[in-house]
Amino acid sequence: MLRHVLDPSDLSPAKRCSTSINRMRLDCLMTRYAVFLRGVNVGGVKVLMKDLTQLLLDAGFTEVKTLLASGNVVLSVQITDPLAVQEQCNALLASYYQRPIPTLVYTVEEIQQLSAAFPLPLPQPAGEHHGYYTLCETAQDAQEIGTAIDGLENHGEYAIQGRAVAWIVRKGESTTNPIGKLMDAQAKQRIVSTRNHNTLVKVAKLLI
Repeated sequence: MLRHVLDPSDLSPAKRCSTSINRMRLDCLMTRYAVFLRGVNVGGVKVLMKDLTQLLLDAGFTEVKTLLASGNVVLSVQITDPLAVQEQCNALLASYYQRPIPTLVYTVEEIQQLSAAFPLPLPQPAGEHHGYYTLCETAQDAQEIGTAIDGLENHGEYAIQGRAVAWIVRKGESTTNPIGKLMDAQAKQRIVSTRNHNTLVKVAKLLI
């Protein structure tokens, strides 16, 4: 069966104008989000970024881009509720990989805040330390993690920004750092995922 492919030159000026306006309206309805997978190695299954990109595109998301191999994604969708986007991503991943792979969805405004100057001063030498953000599902989660940090002995500085917790660790000590060990324990109790501040800066640039 022959299918006619519409050539823009076939359209009258009025129809071309209408098509352009409709496209502009569609673009205006799109909302950008950052999506973070809690993990990319889950129960023996590895989530590859190329597969994740195609999965999201097939589901109707647009302008999908990934950063690094650790499950950082930016995308556009005609949904204005980040929780609804998160639920859709969770259902999509669970269906495709046949196991829960939780995500955290953050708005452009949240990422802009987190990608600004890190709220804690890095100890000297600064190049030997990392600034991290543990991303949480809710602001209450972040507050409760802050309370848990206060209960640690000899813990370092931390700061709460919205639904994220900022903390610092010396390079190579993330598994022995008291806050780092606490975050590992918290990941078994709630949906959290930790990212280097520099990664969030790069994610912010992808959202532009």
